[in-house]
Order: sequence, then structure tokens, then C-alpha cells
Amino acid sequence: MFKSFLVVLMMFVVSGCTIVMPHVSEYRINPVIKSNTQQKSQCSNKSLKVQQAFSPNSLMIEDMNYAIGKYESDVFTQSKWARTPNKAITAEILKMIREAKYFKSVQNSKSRSRSDFVLETNIEDFMQYFSNKKDSSVSKVAISNALIDTKTNSVVKSKSFSTIARSKTIDAKGGVVALNKALGEILIMQREWLKGVCK
Repeated sequence: MFKSFLVVLMMFVVSGCTIVMPHVSEYRINPVIKSNTQQKSQCSNKSLKVQQAFSPNSLMIEDMNYAIGKYESDVFTQSKWARTPNKAITAEILKMIREAKYFKSVQNSKSRSRSDFVLETNIEDFMQYFSNKKDSSVSKVAISNALIDTKTNSVVKSKSFSTIARSKTIDAKGGVVALNKALGEILIMQREWLKGVCK
């Protein structure tokens, strides 16, 4: 009888100690950019391969990092990226270039096809920055590109792009909205740069 009581008591204690995990919100990188007016391009008979972007290790995982002031950095514990920023940004660049229709064909880095040009991308910054008092934040995006001629393995053109967008709310969601806005602006800059390269 006493043993049965102990078993029931232990089951009650164990069931009462169940850990409830906090809900983790997933956020997507999904910038909106205006479509461009298509113009005939000197690259219309050329092919392009978009390489997977180079980036810091922090952008190759789903963790959402942020900075505080000049020196502190941390990770949001209840928010994460649905897809790593490195892969998501590369996909958005690929999508933008395909929609611009400057080139005869645009392939991703996994394609086995040969191409006339390769676009290398380096994501230098993609983060939300809080003030020291955490009463305001901005999101910064900085990306550099190099267009490489595959026949000569030489850089045809290179360019760096950067912009800052202020967050409307002081939380992870506000940072995501601002990052998407800033990335959209960068994508338009990249598109205009490629248009100039192909003139």
C-alpha cells in the first residue's frame, strides 16, 4: 500500500515538473522591390551564375543576432530566422536579377552549366543595432559585389552598397521589418549597377 502511494506521488511530482518551452517566432527575409522598366541590354546574349554569398558565420545560422551600443552583442532567445540570412539573401539577389532580364540566363551556384559571368557577393553587415539605452534601433545592411569574366577570371566591375533603416518598434519584429526594407533598397541599387555594367 505504501509503495503504491509512493509511486503515485512520484508520478504527480514528475508530471508537475514538465518544462514549458517558450514560443519561438520565426521571421522571413522577404523584401519588396518595385519592378523595373525592361530595357535592351548588351548582356542579353550572356549567361550569369550567382554564387552563394560569403558572410560571417553568424549569418549562416538561424539565430537572430543584435548589437547594443558600440561593443555589446547578443541573440534574441524567442526569435529566429526561418532560413539562414546567407541563403535567403542569395536567393533574393538571384530572384531580382532573373526578373530584371538583363542576361540570357541566370543560374544558381549549384548549376553545372558554364556561364559567361559569375557574380560574387559578400554580406558585410545584416543586423539590428540598439542604442545604449535600448530606446531606439536601426538596421544596417552592407553588401559588396564583384562581376567576374569566366574566360579571363578577371573582375569586370565591383561595387559596395550600404544603407540604414530605422526600426519603428524596439523588438525583433521591428528589426526584421527594417532589415527587409534596407535589403530592398540594396537590391534596387544592385539592379541599377548591373544595368550600368550591361550598357
